[in-house]
Amino acid sequence: MNHDFDATYDVVVVGSGASGMSCAVQAAKNGLTCAIIEKQDAIGGSSSFAEGHAAFESDEQIKRGIDVSKRLAFDTYMDYSHWRADAALVSRFVENAATTIVKLRDEEGVHYEGVEVTAVDQPGELVTWHLPEGEVARVLELMEADAVRRGIDIFLSTAATEILTDDSGKVVGLVAKDTDGQDVVLGAKAVVIGTGGYAANPEMIDKFTPYGIGDKMINVGGAGNTGDGINMVLAAGGTLHPSIGTLLLFAFMRDKTITSHTNNAGMQPYLWLDANGKRFNDEVIGMNFGNAGDVTAGLPGAFYWNIFDRTTVDHLVEDGNEIGIGIYVRNNERLVNLPTEIEADAEDPNRSNVVKADSIAELAVKMALPPDVVVAEVEAYNALCRAGEDTQFYKPAKFLREVSEPPFYALKMETGIMISMGALQIDEYMHCLDTDRKPIVGLYSVGCDAGGLFGESYSLPIPGSANGFAFTSGWLAADDIAESIQAGNL
Repeated sequence: MNHDFDATYDVVVVGSGASGMSCAVQAAKNGLTCAIIEKQDAIGGSSSFAEGHAAFESDEQIKRGIDVSKRLAFDTYMDYSHWRADAALVSRFVENAATTIVKLRDEEGVHYEGVEVTAVDQPGELVTWHLPEGEVARVLELMEADAVRRGIDIFLSTAATEILTDDSGKVVGLVAKDTDGQDVVLGAKAVVIGTGGYAANPEMIDKFTPYGIGDKMINVGGAGNTGDGINMVLAAGGTLHPSIGTLLLFAFMRDKTITSHTNNAGMQPYLWLDANGKRFNDEVIGMNFGNAGDVTAGLPGAFYWNIFDRTTVDHLVEDGNEIGIGIYVRNNERLVNLPTEIEADAEDPNRSNVVKADSIAELAVKMALPPDVVVAEVEAYNALCRAGEDTQFYKPAKFLREVSEPPFYALKMETGIMISMGALQIDEYMHCLDTDRKPIVGLYSVGCDAGGLFGESYSLPIPGSANGFAFTSGWLAADDIAESIQAGNL
């Protein structure tokens, strides 16, 4: 089929997050003409909210005396995924992630302030979280400026709708709609899909995951992550990776910001009760926010209540929290805003997820839970705290805090979603594969649209994995495209 193209490029990249920007800038460095199609009115996507990205044996780690070998990273990805991850893809990412650090620092001007873990009490977490000055949002600003300098055309508020192929199935371009609803038809030797997954699409969440709560999940990522790229690749002959249902979930308070001290208090490993008023797990899962999110999503109503008393509020203010959330609320940070914020929340007539009372029975009524059940659970928990040993779920003694000094507080934590992962079947060169697991010529997928790095859950022992893979898969795809064009294969 012949197409009347409005413009023609070597590469058209769909999506302008970390993976898309990395791909486009590298393509330009390789001497290719390139356009970026972004349906939002600004670049960045969910990457704009990220703090850092993973790498292994990087010079930033080495100069800080941090030893995380590529072999250890590979083994951790594979073991954590129960060997459901694609070994070839994992190996290629692990091998090249340190080069990403060099590229961003030496070629884009990124300055790394540190390399850390996300939670000091999380067993087995590797020190891989490379934190750039200004977070990933600043990295994207630098890359956008570089893209403009290199002549990359960036189409904002323009939504890609269809990947175009010839009679043989080879990619020849794509169709997009501009802000006026007019079709824009672009020719391309290669199309790269980096649209960030489907975390903002409740229907796809319900289709590909077992929770059935797509409309209840609190999306804190990009509003544009609605699975457009995934569906376009499937329409062009691509296929899904078995890990299509992998999500990065966490416990979150509705109508709160990620910097809220009340929200952070709700994440702490104190006394968690489900919708029936029963304690259900070792609350130390809160030290791994991804595990906490997975557990929360599977609870009745997809929420829990975190209960504590006045002395615990004092502890959080004076001694600091047990667990933070990234760089937004740091580990061991003193929650100095908590007393004022939690009191205002409890008094807000429009808010039902923060309640306060002078007795546990009264607290239960405000939580809409049976008072006798909640009182019994609190009494049983307090007995464990006094004994200094959790014989029910074996929570470490240092996290056992009695709920005995009024006033008492209960915070309702629901299921939040950051990103989806693992959608499309690709190979280690980021080629999209068809149903016979053969590359679709000229079609690539990067970042959260691509499958193979994870198993059934995000690899939290390796902090920064999603953005590390996004940046790295982007430039690796661009290099493969350049080599293929030079060899006459595209």
